[in-house]
Amino acid sequence: MTYAEKNAEVVKLRFMLGVKLAAFNQFVAERLGLNVTDLKCLEVACYDEVQPVTPGRLSKLMRLSPSSITTSLKRLEKAGLIKRETDPTDGRRILLRFVAGRRTLINVCYEQVNRSLAEFDSRLDSTELESIKKYLSGLVQIVDGYLEENQTD
Repeated sequence: MTYAEKNAEVVKLRFMLGVKLAAFNQFVAERLGLNVTDLKCLEVACYDEVQPVTPGRLSKLMRLSPSSITTSLKRLEKAGLIKRETDPTDGRRILLRFVAGRRTLINVCYEQVNRSLAEFDSRLDSTELESIKKYLSGLVQIVDGYLEENQTD
C-alpha cells in the first residue's frame, strides 16, 4: 500500500471518528436531558486546565456568544449539574462548579465505553500509546491553530 493510500485511510478514519463521536455525544446528551451544546459546555467545564472555569472562559473555549453560554448554563443549572458561584476573591467574577454527587450521573453514561477503551489501551505498548498521544495532541494543536487564525472577534 502506498503512502497516499495509507494517508487516505487515516483521513477516512479521522472523519468517521468525528461522525461517531458526534452520534455518541447526541446519545449521552439525550440520556442527561440536555442538548449537545450543553453537554460540550459541561465537558469543557469539567476538563479545562483552568479550574474552576468562568462563563467568559467557557464562551471563548466553545466559541459561543456570552448569551449562548448563559442559556446553556441555565439549562445545566436546571438539570442540577452545575451551579454558579461568586468568586470569593473577586465579587465581579462567576465560577462554575459541579453539584456534589452529580458527576456520578454523568459518569454512568460513559462507564461502559470508558471500560472498553481502557481494555483496548491495555493491549497497546508504551510506544504505540506515545504515538497515539503525539497524533491526538497534534490534531488538537492544528484545530486550535486554525480556530485562532479564524477568530471573528
